Amino acid sequence: MPNYGLQEFTIQEATNVNCFVEYNYEQFDVSGDTVDSDGVTSSYITVKNPAKKVVIYDSNGTLDSDDELNIYLNGETATNKIIVIDGGRNLPFTLSGFIITALTIKMADADTSASDTIDLLSFH
Repeated sequence: MPNYGLQEFTIQEATNVNCFVEYNYEQFDVSGDTVDSDGVTSSYITVKNPAKKVVIYDSNGTLDSDDELNIYLNGETATNKIIVIDGGRNLPFTLSGFIITALTIKMADADTSASDTIDLLSFH
């Protein structure tokens, strides 16, 4: 098989030829006031180690159904789109079909409580 770049494979082709060779799990604390300004960024998803698929979920059931998450992909510039998830009622949430080089999650201050956590499973 020729040596194609990562963008040359569809997700199904990548699965068939075992391109998902690594996965990582992270749990983010999204409680308190600092999340709204800084957010939490995945330390495993980088330009040198891009993700081909991510799953965002709430394993502890700490999010309320009206909590709003903002997901920033591949940077936080004004030209990039933000994915807005209405908290617990729309999780788990899966992103696939493109290369993800950075992922940041923010939650509004008014939505956070002392125990809010988000889980992220990334496939590389």
